[in-house]
Amino acid sequence: MTQRRAFDKNYLKQEFDKLNTTITNDPLTLYLIGGGAMAFYGIKVATKDVDIILTNPEDLNSLQTALTTTGCKEPNPITITRAYHQMQTSAILENQDGFRWDLFLTKICGKLTLSTNMQNRANTLYQGNKLKVCIVSKEDLFLFKSITNRDADLDDTRILAQSGLNWEIIVQECKNQSQTSKVCWEDALYQTLQDLKTKYDIEAPIEKDLRKTAQQKIIETAILMQLDRKNNTIRDIAKALDESPNFVRTELYKLADKGTVVANKSSKPHKFRLPHKSNQQNE
Repeated sequence: MTQRRAFDKNYLKQEFDKLNTTITNDPLTLYLIGGGAMAFYGIKVATKDVDIILTNPEDLNSLQTALTTTGCKEPNPITITRAYHQMQTSAILENQDGFRWDLFLTKICGKLTLSTNMQNRANTLYQGNKLKVCIVSKEDLFLFKSITNRDADLDDTRILAQSGLNWEIIVQECKNQSQTSKVCWEDALYQTLQDLKTKYDIEAPIEKDLRKTAQQKIIETAILMQLDRKNNTIRDIAKALDESPNFVRTELYKLADKGTVVANKSSKPHKFRLPHKSNQQNE
């Protein structure tokens, strides 16, 4: 297999210039992440492609049209590996030099969303009359790469960590994304931090607190899943999760105190349900 060429930030800027003169519709704002963003931060020499997030379908279509006008085409399907399919790109376009644009609509790899806070933290990298390119913060780059879990991402997280990061921004954005998506991204982030510690001896100050949060969310998710499956007593849930009844009882009443589950203490044994489930379903 032929090794793909890497491109430095000067090449990327030339591509932005070319694109700026090609856009004929309304001005476009692109958000740059991945290796291209790291190159502009000066912590990576070159990249083989750019990962671009757009915030709406109209901008995605406009960018695809403009890139096609500059001579970009979809790569031969044979050259698009399984990893690229797993990334869930909205489009992949490549120019004659082999420089590739990976385009995403609001989400990267079907996982994290380009949130309003991420957009607010982004810095303007390029400003033309038709094109604006924003570069997401190093903290958000780290979070994206912690979650996407591609082969080269762990080494990139090492580079980002060693460049200096505000760890509180990372953990807060992770929590916000988890709350919005109902997915425990804290667990994925914690696993990345563990890998950094094991492989590179990099210890993040948020690791211990994140571990507690991740473990608690995993427990809560498991219990809620059992309630959704109509296992609605302490004994049933404990058996399904292979946990002690005392442990499950404690966690269930924590969830009840938060209003996440509803406890029916008038029944013997006590029964629990999700708030949107009727009592009849669980009786």
